[in-house]
Amino acid sequence: MMVTQILYSGLGGHGSVAFSLAAASRAANAWAPSLIFFGVEPVLPEYRAMCTANGITFQHVGTKPRRAWLAWPALYRALERSRPDAIVLHSVKAILPCALYAHRHGIPILAIEHQANALKRASEWWISRLLMRYADSVVVLTPEYRAQLQRGLGGHWRESKVHVISNGIDTDVYSPSGSVGSLNSRRVVGMASRMTEIKRQDLLIDAMAILCAEDGNDAWQLSLAGVGETLQDLRTRVSALQLDEVVSFVGYLGEAALQEWFRGLDIYAHASSGETLSTSMIQALAMGLPVVGSDVAGIDNLLGSGGGVGLPVAQTPEAFARAIRQLIDDPDLASGLRTRARALAVSEYGQLAMFEKYQCILGRLCAG
Repeated sequence: MMVTQILYSGLGGHGSVAFSLAAASRAANAWAPSLIFFGVEPVLPEYRAMCTANGITFQHVGTKPRRAWLAWPALYRALERSRPDAIVLHSVKAILPCALYAHRHGIPILAIEHQANALKRASEWWISRLLMRYADSVVVLTPEYRAQLQRGLGGHWRESKVHVISNGIDTDVYSPSGSVGSLNSRRVVGMASRMTEIKRQDLLIDAMAILCAEDGNDAWQLSLAGVGETLQDLRTRVSALQLDEVVSFVGYLGEAALQEWFRGLDIYAHASSGETLSTSMIQALAMGLPVVGSDVAGIDNLLGSGGGVGLPVAQTPEAFARAIRQLIDDPDLASGLRTRARALAVSEYGQLAMFEKYQCILGRLCAG
């Protein structure tokens, strides 16, 4: 069975899920996976390398900023070349050309809601309504998200179409190292995410300013992994606060480099204004890191599960600074979080369990 996944071409949560599904499907000899990268950015070199190394066919359909609809004919032609038996749609704004292709060829669409409900614009709620009409199944990542979506859609809600499947990662690859945390005298805090307004890396920079004012610049390091439109503003903020020797911007990290980056951290912090289910946070939990995150929908529920695997805090620099300090000053607290974090990731967020749930749905849809 040929399954084509349509995902964003640049950095973001789509890639981790798509490649996890592709890897598990090949291991199970269940799908012939193909990918269509859809977006304004070129395909990440890491994505190209992973496709080549794993024998995954892929195409790229470029779009213009805020005018993705202009690329819908090109996307339709890409589907014609791929000729899938089913479509897994991560880039849900492309639902209409996919629905047209699926209708003409009699194949199912499984769409995945990645965007946090609390951060959806009016146009994105319309996309959710279209998914309920044109997708055969809609996957959401948490029960909380499902309840929010049902309330938001009202009469457009289609109970039979919605399934809850958590994101999954390879927990054998993302696993704790023998050593714990950084190997130098500095305490290292990190966040991995695309750099956009809603991700709020600026809060962590300001939290570092508070901690460094108390302990000196030699005591702390903040490492920010990722790229995006707010990168230059963040660099400017760092320089204005005289934290150039404290805050490092390491750019986009490939899979192997990202694993090593996690192993160099003492604490993982995630300051986003909202998430559906952050892959970076799951990776941090699997690495056995103590996690501090914004007390917002999509983060607080993850950190509160498994007996408590992290500290949800108010979305202020002061709150993040206090929580980071608490984890350093209370090693028993940090140790308990590490143990529960790893246990939760292994039990709930493995890629094989995720794939089996997707395979079950697609099998039923393709069987008619």
